[in-house]
Amino acid sequence: MEPFLQQIEQQLAQFSPFLTQQAVVFGKIFSQEENKVSFFVEEIRQTAQQLRQQQNVDYAQFYADRLLKQFDALKKAISRLEKKHTERPNFHSSYRFPRNVHSLPKEKRLVEYRKALRALNEKLGWLSEAIYGEQQEEQRALLQAQLAETEFRKQRCLVAIDELEDPKR
Repeated sequence: MEPFLQQIEQQLAQFSPFLTQQAVVFGKIFSQEENKVSFFVEEIRQTAQQLRQQQNVDYAQFYADRLLKQFDALKKAISRLEKKHTERPNFHSSYRFPRNVHSLPKEKRLVEYRKALRALNEKLGWLSEAIYGEQQEEQRALLQAQLAETEFRKQRCLVAIDELEDPKR
């Protein structure tokens, strides 16, 4: 392999951890704007091959510019992927709860448990959507564990509500 293509392959190696991930690339530099990183890497290889084969200086300049723009666009797409996965969004409820719910009178405690039940239902919905949209298997597993824990907390909340509503207690 000639030195030019070796250098291209060395530069493309930085994208290898992301080859199976879906990316969005802006700028109309590639034939598609959304595809797997491996697709974009292959298009960069094709552009490098076309550049290498050019005899005309104008065409060579065109493919060199395109090659640089493709690298830049893919780097930006990868940085967005990294940011998306490192900044995993957290669930935030609009409900606020008193610090010591258990010391409240029965009626107020029932109101707080019902608010907690609504918040837990919201979180379950949010987690289900997050699991559906997650592409990395390890993140999906973490979200599944959170879903199971939230479902357990919901069941405990339902039991507490039933106990408070039961007139025999």
